[in-house]
Amino acid sequence: MCGILGLFSSGVIQSHGHALQAANDLVSYRGPDGAGFALLSSQPSQQPWGTFSTYMPTDSGPRHVDLVLAHRRLAIIDLSPTASQPMSSTDGSLWITYNGEIYNYIELRTELEKLGHQFASHSDTEVILHAYQEWGEACVNRFNGMWAFAIADMPQRRLFCSRDRFGVKPFHYFFDGKHFLFGSEIKQLLCFSFVPRRINKAAIYEYLAHFSVEHSDQTFFSGIANLLPGHNLTFDFSNLSVKTERFYAPRFSVNQDITAAQASEQFLSLLEDSVRLRLRSDVEVGSCLSGGLDSSSIVCLMRLLLSDQNHGKVQHAFSSHFEDKEANELEYTKEAVEKSGVTAHYIYPTPEGFLRDLDRIIWHQEEPFGSTSIFAQWSVFKSVHAHGIKVMLDGQGADEILAGYPSTGYHLFSEFLAKGQLLQYLMEGRDQRRVVGRPLINLAFQPMALLTGPPWRDLAARAQRMLPGSLPPNTMWLDPGFIRQYKDSSAYKANRHRLAFQPSEVLNNELYRLTFHSHLQALLKYEDRNSMAFSVEGRLPFLDYRVVEFAFSLPSSFKIRGGYTKRVLRESMRGILPEKVRQRVSKLGFATPERAWQRTVLRPKIEDALCDPRLSAFIVPDRARDYLRIIDKSGQTDFMPWLWTNLSLWMKVHDLEP
Repeated sequence: MCGILGLFSSGVIQSHGHALQAANDLVSYRGPDGAGFALLSSQPSQQPWGTFSTYMPTDSGPRHVDLVLAHRRLAIIDLSPTASQPMSSTDGSLWITYNGEIYNYIELRTELEKLGHQFASHSDTEVILHAYQEWGEACVNRFNGMWAFAIADMPQRRLFCSRDRFGVKPFHYFFDGKHFLFGSEIKQLLCFSFVPRRINKAAIYEYLAHFSVEHSDQTFFSGIANLLPGHNLTFDFSNLSVKTERFYAPRFSVNQDITAAQASEQFLSLLEDSVRLRLRSDVEVGSCLSGGLDSSSIVCLMRLLLSDQNHGKVQHAFSSHFEDKEANELEYTKEAVEKSGVTAHYIYPTPEGFLRDLDRIIWHQEEPFGSTSIFAQWSVFKSVHAHGIKVMLDGQGADEILAGYPSTGYHLFSEFLAKGQLLQYLMEGRDQRRVVGRPLINLAFQPMALLTGPPWRDLAARAQRMLPGSLPPNTMWLDPGFIRQYKDSSAYKANRHRLAFQPSEVLNNELYRLTFHSHLQALLKYEDRNSMAFSVEGRLPFLDYRVVEFAFSLPSSFKIRGGYTKRVLRESMRGILPEKVRQRVSKLGFATPERAWQRTVLRPKIEDALCDPRLSAFIVPDRARDYLRIIDKSGQTDFMPWLWTNLSLWMKVHDLEP
């Protein structure tokens, strides 16, 4: 896990030497264990093609250099200097800067050695280089892991870049026809004078109108793009062109023949193997533990695997808790701790600590985020760093692939309607009322109306129109002119129409959108920035592509059934998880007492934001104040005030004007 940076310039690259050094140093927290630069020439007459340097020459050096790759190292696998980056092939024709982990690197190395490849290190970085030599661009299909890398293929005169299937690791880039620049973080790119520091108003519209971030290849900074998950990018030195191509586009179909017993057995086998692979490390591995089903499953599986390996080390788990009932799940966490026998570390973030760290969090996150819950995760990784642990396993991704959010109930009931399953509709509503105390949705469709009303497909269409996509009613404070300018080009709304399955598979289609085009993408970005701010690598067993693809092959009833979400995971973990956690129906995750904070410590910042003249380009302050009064009277948790506040602080921290 590291920080990467690269620049191709058709001009004199030495003029950007200070910026390259500054941009690499800026993210030293991503890689405190080492730094390096590869100074390369794309000219075919130049051999050797490049050289390695521990610093970036700024005033002198070879004049033919037009490509620089840079790296910050967080040493996890092969801690020796032989694994330093940028790394080259034996003949110097390939150079790589890479951030991530290829968990099946041992198996790939064995396969490559049988094909005649020889290795100088024990790193997964070198495995990527040899895999590219052997299989070309198709090598990425063989990787099980998370990655963002760039390989300078000097004989082919191109830069081959790739980002992992689900976008766990970031890759931002800028191209203006003369310069191609990429990095792990946006702030690296802003070190260069040719990169404009401008707001992308379209991204702000999606954020305010649809509560959406990470929904497309656009960032909040105009001209700076994301390489999308599961995509490769090729930059051609000859004609200075950029081409992106999706390499991971799985074709999903629902397996109607699998039994519940078979599904739970196979899911457990895949998840257990995913955890096993993610325990590979030359440094200590800990785990996040929120007290929920997902992280508790990871912690308990880690303990079982380490016991099977006669692993003597103590396993450490880190949890965030608040005294406020709105964000307290300590009783569940303690159950998982007792069952797994881990050494537990409890962190109690305070509102004072949140205010103290707020500007730093916004600086690290780089773009506006959805709620103050980020602070709980931030506090956990701060404690992890203080305890000297470099690698953490986390339960991210399970909610998206297994329908863990209560809101997905909408889509299940809509699917019942689309398939004409009235009996299942009524029985699931009854079960959810029994288990949760209420159904996951308001059962607005009465049985007699269903029998005597419009055809099933019309009812399904009516249910779909109730779902997010059009402008929600709680955006009455948005500036009308701002709405008119961007509402018809909304990428978020366009994503609502994406289908990976047959239209009648409403729930699986929604989970696909959550995984690839909205919610999960935001959470992965938050976790990357929070963990790397403290030089910690986060690993996510639920996002092993084998686990994800198997989950998407399961019928909806294996995800929500009998009033319980994530049913296949619950069945898989029978006897492994404590029953109190396995049967838990409430959901928090690493949360903060948002409602209480908005009325107390955050209120001055909310008021300041509503007085910020820069916000008037996007909202009508008086209407926003009216809406704030409505929230106060209702007592409901509403994230809109945080959106205003975060946007105002973001523009201030990054010195931006609308």
